[in-house]
Amino acid sequence: MKKISSFTVLIISLMLLLICNSAKANMASPFIEGTKAASAISSRHVDILHESIFIQIDENFHTAKYKVEYTIKSDVVGKQIPLLFCAVDYKDDFCVWLDDRPVKVFDIPFKKEEGEESSDSIFSDFTNSCDRCDDNNRKIECRWDDNTSETYYSFEMKYFQPELSQGTHRIRVEYTAYPWRNCLDWITKYNFRYSLSPAKKWKSFGTLDITVEQAGKIKDYSSNLGKPQEGGIKQINTWHFDSLPEDEFMELTYKPEPNSYAKILLTFGPEGLAAVYGIFLFLLHLKFITCYRKSNRQKRFSWVVILGSILVPFFILLFFIYSYSIIDFVIGKDASQRHGYIALIIIFYPIILPFYWVLMWLIDKRIKYKMLHQQEK
Repeated sequence: MKKISSFTVLIISLMLLLICNSAKANMASPFIEGTKAASAISSRHVDILHESIFIQIDENFHTAKYKVEYTIKSDVVGKQIPLLFCAVDYKDDFCVWLDDRPVKVFDIPFKKEEGEESSDSIFSDFTNSCDRCDDNNRKIECRWDDNTSETYYSFEMKYFQPELSQGTHRIRVEYTAYPWRNCLDWITKYNFRYSLSPAKKWKSFGTLDITVEQAGKIKDYSSNLGKPQEGGIKQINTWHFDSLPEDEFMELTYKPEPNSYAKILLTFGPEGLAAVYGIFLFLLHLKFITCYRKSNRQKRFSWVVILGSILVPFFILLFFIYSYSIIDFVIGKDASQRHGYIALIIIFYPIILPFYWVLMWLIDKRIKYKMLHQQEK
């Protein structure tokens, strides 16, 4: 009895260890926000004659280099703030050039500190573009998709303060953006977004050109910009607008194609894979029961039936849990890995075990009867 008890404790301990090791549920939000970028906010002294957006996407659709250039016309001479910039959660640096000369960029302070430019003085020329929310801050609303808009406050914006001559100037902005990620499915869907909402409050809107260049193999992404001038998705695509697009935002979306092995596994799914594995274990268990009975025909109980009835349902459920990780591994870096509390499937173990045990007991009883009957003959 002590040997049996020790063996039972060992089996249960191993089973619990396997469950704990597999219980790595990821219940984080399936939607991961990326870089929030938008058109510049313009001063009342500035006419924006043209905005050019160049987006260079890497070969994996994991980052994109944004180069945004504004052609502006200034009505006043002297030190001033022509544009405010809204960009959040970008990679590395946010760089600005004025007429091909780099300029220093500042964050607008949350509260005025001694010696700092006050928010009121910074925003004195932006009353047409930003709404006042309190004595120290202004805000603007940016639209990211059909259902999402977000309010950004002055302390989330950036500015530069050059000496401008009257006339035309070029301002270029560069930064690297992260994609937004939709992890609802097995494979992550990536999209880069850019809000055009601030352009609604520009003193004037000239023209807009958007260029998207892909690195590496051409990917069949989709966009809300309509048909590109090239007619279809190419290595480089361009769009031209003489007025603000109706959507007020730009979205480039791409969902990678799974490899051939991943397609096979996704066709079966965790349920199908667990079913195939379950049939294999059932047949293996049946073979061991038969082999045991050939040399133990007179024994009333079969330890092979008992042990197998405990282990087979458990390993089927355990394989079901691990099959998610197997599929994610085969998909690779684009796997979403958002599957919820899949380890909770183990709660069905006490329900499945008695049914399976009775089934195998009946099968063993039938095998024993046949073997004894043949022996008598």
